[in-house]
Amino acid sequence: MKRAWKPHRPKHSGPLPERELLEWAQAKDILSAWELSPSKATVERWLAYSEKLYGPGSAERIREHMKAIYRDRHA
Repeated sequence: MKRAWKPHRPKHSGPLPERELLEWAQAKDILSAWELSPSKATVERWLAYSEKLYGPGSAERIREHMKAIYRDRHA
């Protein structure tokens, strides 16, 4: 029986050069989702996923980016 096809997703062991840009994009996505349906549990799930994807400390950085974006939108 053939194995199911899965796309190749390389794991990075070092810092990603475009990590800051990706974290800003992630923050924008999470904030937009939160504005549609304000659920703290959903935000926490997204941030936990971000920790796995972008490494330790990324959840706090993304949370800070979200605060900055929110301040800019509602200034």
